[in-house]
Amino acid sequence: MKRSIFFIFLVLLSCAVKDEQTAKEWQYYYDMGMSSYVAKNYSDAIANFFRATQIAPKEPKVWNALGLAYTEAKEFQKAESSFQKALEIDPAYTEAKMNLGILYYKAKDYEKAKNILEDALKDETFSQKHMAYYYLAKVYKALGEDNKYLENLEKATAYNPLFLEAQMELAEEYERRGEYEKAKYVYTTLLNNNVDIPLVSLSLARVNFELGNYEESKSIIKSILERKDSDNFVKSQAYSLLNKILIAQQERYIRSLSKGVEKKMEEEQKPTTSPFTKEVQPPVQEKVYAIQLGSFSSYERADAFKKKLEGSLKDVRVVEQSGIYKVIYGRFTSREEAEKKKKDLLKNFNILGFIVEQ
Repeated sequence: MKRSIFFIFLVLLSCAVKDEQTAKEWQYYYDMGMSSYVAKNYSDAIANFFRATQIAPKEPKVWNALGLAYTEAKEFQKAESSFQKALEIDPAYTEAKMNLGILYYKAKDYEKAKNILEDALKDETFSQKHMAYYYLAKVYKALGEDNKYLENLEKATAYNPLFLEAQMELAEEYERRGEYEKAKYVYTTLLNNNVDIPLVSLSLARVNFELGNYEESKSIIKSILERKDSDNFVKSQAYSLLNKILIAQQERYIRSLSKGVEKKMEEEQKPTTSPFTKEVQPPVQEKVYAIQLGSFSSYERADAFKKKLEGSLKDVRVVEQSGIYKVIYGRFTSREEAEKKKKDLLKNFNILGFIVEQ
């Protein structure tokens, strides 16, 4: 009896050791594949991921990684098969579902892409919703549904305010529609949150030009031309924009001279006004800054997060925008004050916030 028990123990131990060796082996090829994938060596990445699938055919993340590499190599059928294999093993693997949707978008199968991306977004535990909304927006753009394209772009940026690619595309769409104040808000928010790159500054200068804020635009252009990280393309665009501003300012000056003559003639024909009459100037509206602490797809989840914070923070509120419920903290009269409070939140409460204008 003792011999039998000892034999069973040896068998179990042998299986455990073998499983551990197998895990280390497929993990090795998986890690090698990821290194090659990040380096954009997709041939090497595919070779390593494929070896990993042969060793561990029941590991969904290996099939998902293989699908990503095949997608970049434009092997769409093989990529589809790999993502589907990952989902056969784990139907709740939302990342693979999203990647399959992105694949269908790249393959121009827009209806399939739309359906599977919308299905992926139903998973409230999915941490890459911003990416799913972004590609869903691209699908709607390809289908010619501009309003849904804009709506999903806004959701992508609401879920991740530092998602630069989506933010830039959103601002460009606002510009295309002539909504320059909204575009300015996006570019300003990026700069406020330390996404300080010459291209964002150039875009902000461009919308200020469209809004007629010529001096503000010129000031931004000056800073771009003085920056060491501004490449030749950005500098060329900045000089071109500066030329447009100078022409526009000259035209504005000529128009003002013409209007001045007309106004003088009108004033000469008007009766003299009382010296006691005073012109009432409208009050200047000052900017108010706040810190966004989170974004949620439902009011209930946003309110629950707000209540968790209320014990430590005052003036926490939920604001709805484009179907997204944002948890906002504080009201600050300067960006510097908001920036200081944002650092305090990270230091004292380990909360990463984003500065927004209100």
